[in-house]
Amino acid sequence: MSDKSHDAEPEFEENLPGEPDAPEDDAVEVEDPEALAAAEEEVTEADEDITLGELEKNFTPEEQAAAAALAPVRRRTAKAPVRKKDAATRKRSDALTEHEDPYRASNPAEFVKQSASELKKVVWPTWPQTLTMFSAVLVFVLIMITYVGLADFGFGWLMLQLFGS
Repeated sequence: MSDKSHDAEPEFEENLPGEPDAPEDDAVEVEDPEALAAAEEEVTEADEDITLGELEKNFTPEEQAAAAALAPVRRRTAKAPVRKKDAATRKRSDALTEHEDPYRASNPAEFVKQSASELKKVVWPTWPQTLTMFSAVLVFVLIMITYVGLADFGFGWLMLQLFGS
């Protein structure tokens, strides 16, 4: 079992240019701002399916050397936070034993008293809601009666055709 917590440092770090945690000495000077603006516009207009490798195919040898000379940027991979359990998992023997039910009535009179108090907590539907729900149930039951009746009639007819009367 691992004792790593959610605020432990990630194991893998990779350097990427332009990220906030990257070293500041990897700044790149732009010689031609107009070319940079044109390239940025091309990238925004380009199809999203173009991969980085496809973009690098069009690099000149000077651009490839400049890209290789850039300092690598550090990327951190995050780990999912792990929530600690509140209590230990209970043993199988504890799970199999009967537990006392605090709501168990000791006699019929107490049961009726508890039932009445629970029924007072119920939010009863209004009359229009009751009619709507009744109508929905009635329609569903009629559809099922029709379906089962037709299936019974069809199978009965099929049996008579196969085996005769």
